[in-house]
Parts: sequence; structure tokens; C-alpha cells
Amino acid sequence: MDMGKKFIIILTFSVIVMILANSGCIDNTQANSTWGERQILVDAIKISDNTTGNYSENNQSRYYVYGYLDNDNPFEAINPKIKITTYYENGTVFAVNETAYIYPKNIPGKGSSYFFARFHDPDKLIYNFTVEVLDAKGEYWS
Repeated sequence: MDMGKKFIIILTFSVIVMILANSGCIDNTQANSTWGERQILVDAIKISDNTTGNYSENNQSRYYVYGYLDNDNPFEAINPKIKITTYYENGTVFAVNETAYIYPKNIPGKGSSYFFARFHDPDKLIYNFTVEVLDAKGEYWS
């Protein structure tokens, strides 16, 4: 291969690398609005104050925890994960649910989603519960 062809190949490769580096395709920072994931703060997803736990009126052996997830982020929170833990009166763990129903599944920016989880408790031993936000992703832009 002669020197001219090597130069053309190196120049073409360099131009492609420069275009990719400047396009934002490999950057996922919040300032980038052309590509990647918009970063959100999981701490900005709050559990509503009116979250409730009680037994079903139709079947007293079922204990429900339900409420709202409030997203204070300016962007949609995609696929949020929460953990609901129920406790006996003495403070030990009764049961844990990490697959709560959430609707809508993605929490709109500055919006809310409803959630609930059901626990089987025929002896009515659940005394208290906690709800914790584990994870969520930001919006994807293309």
C-alpha cells in the first residue's frame, strides 16, 4: 500500500472519531439533550404522605399497602423499583415485596404514579410497614 492510501485511511478514520466525539453520541450527561439518558435523582422520588396499609374489606386475610410515588424530577422516571416491607408488632420483618404494582409504570416528570402491594396475613399479624424507592432510570433521548 502506498503512502497516499495510508494517509487517506488515517484521515478518514480520524474524521469519523472526531465526529463521534463531538456529536454527543457517547455522552450521557444531563446537559446533553441529543442522546443518552437524562439523569434523575432517586432521592427526588418521594412516597406520598397518604400511603396507607389496611386489610381488605372482602377478604380479611389480605393486607394492602397503597399510595403514590411523587416524582420531583423534571424528567420522567422510567421503570421505578420500590420495596415494601411489613413488620410484626415487635419490629421483626413479616414479609417483603419488591414487585409492587405501579401505574403508570413510568412516573411523569413532576407527576405521580399509584402503587399497591398485597400481603397474605390470615392471622392479622402485620403491625407496620415501610416503603422505599430502590431505583429508577431517566428519560432516553435519541
